[in-house]
Amino acid sequence: MVKILYEHAADWPESGPLRMDAHVDITGVIEVSPDSARQRANGYLGKQVGMAIQSNEPVLVWQEHPVWRLQISLYLRGLGKVATLGTLDVDATTREVLPLADKEIKDIQARANAIALRLSPSTTTAV
Repeated sequence: MVKILYEHAADWPESGPLRMDAHVDITGVIEVSPDSARQRANGYLGKQVGMAIQSNEPVLVWQEHPVWRLQISLYLRGLGKVATLGTLDVDATTREVLPLADKEIKDIQARANAIALRLSPSTTTAV
């Protein structure tokens, strides 16, 4: 199954609810499979962010230039997925990862470290 998210640029009204009358016509060719996008994302995350940080199932974001958007999560041995840390986009036509900014990487690493420390058993000193 492929999930597709269609991005529609619209301004929120000054008052009251937003009324949507969208007639979506999606036509195009996506060269990159979701599995291929996920493999590329995990390779990038392993090299640039951390080995315990991996991507989840991709969602095709249909926009002027389509991308596969993947949530990135912290996985810990024995616990599995413990937290979602952000998102990463992979170009759906070229398979290129849209790199995270240095600050985004540092923030993700800091959150992952804080979570891992809270979930790790504490050690005691032998007397």
